[in-house]
Amino acid sequence: MTYEDFRSRLLDTLTVELGAEVQPGLDDVASAGLSGSAKEACVLQIPNRRLSPVIYPDYFYQKYTNGSSFEEIVENVKDAIRYTDEDSFDFDEFSDYQVAKKHLVPRLINLADNQEMLEKRAYAEYLNLAVIFTYVISSESEELVTFTITNDQLSGWKVSKEQIFRDSIKSARKIMPYTIDPIRELLPETYRDDPSNPFYVLTNTRKQYGAACVLYDHVLSDFADQIGENFYLIPSSVHEMLLLPESLGISPWDMEKMLIEVNSAIVKPEEVLSDKVYYFDKETGKLDYAEKN
Repeated sequence: MTYEDFRSRLLDTLTVELGAEVQPGLDDVASAGLSGSAKEACVLQIPNRRLSPVIYPDYFYQKYTNGSSFEEIVENVKDAIRYTDEDSFDFDEFSDYQVAKKHLVPRLINLADNQEMLEKRAYAEYLNLAVIFTYVISSESEELVTFTITNDQLSGWKVSKEQIFRDSIKSARKIMPYTIDPIRELLPETYRDDPSNPFYVLTNTRKQYGAACVLYDHVLSDFADQIGENFYLIPSSVHEMLLLPESLGISPWDMEKMLIEVNSAIVKPEEVLSDKVYYFDKETGKLDYAEKN
């Protein structure tokens, strides 16, 4: 089945089974399991619902070509939509920023590759990345149900980007605590048996959009104190950062070359975060591009 045939059949099926009207649009409400490469977002406007779930047909077509049956995919979509049940969303609560801020978390994406999407989104620049802000409707199931905050919503709250940046980080530490774990198996063989040269991964407890944990207060400085030295950060995807102590002696240019190769050959396009390697200086407490050091 071609993509066009799959897309048409999927949307027709959802239209009949859910009574939905399908329109093109941005991801105003989405779950992690529904987010694809954003080549084409389809908004499902379902009668008597104020929230409109978004699906990405290309994402589900990939699952179809990888062996999932069409029937399984339809059920997956319906299950994911169930997690956007507006009974779990308090519209009055959302309108009150002092309450809504407790549901906000930051998310890191590539700045240059998302210019069109960012036109309507509230965001802050961070090196060559963009920090967008998402409202977590539900985080209790495997599906993380969120929607991104727009400029209009930010204006309605009458808060600055600096304020939402600070508040989202504060709430994210509670909703998605960070984890840093050694992963020696990913090191070159010559380093694997040396316990003094561990390789670490920074993410959150959900393993979803965990690269944003670099924004959490004191995370990088505490880690530098723990290992007693400066370190490099490889943005392996939007979901995690790899941390390499400087004493490993691996050239940042070699790391960047490896990162570019992995991004182009292995990482899904929608999950690529950056082609740049970063460097944290223990003395200054600042993160910057590795090429400057």
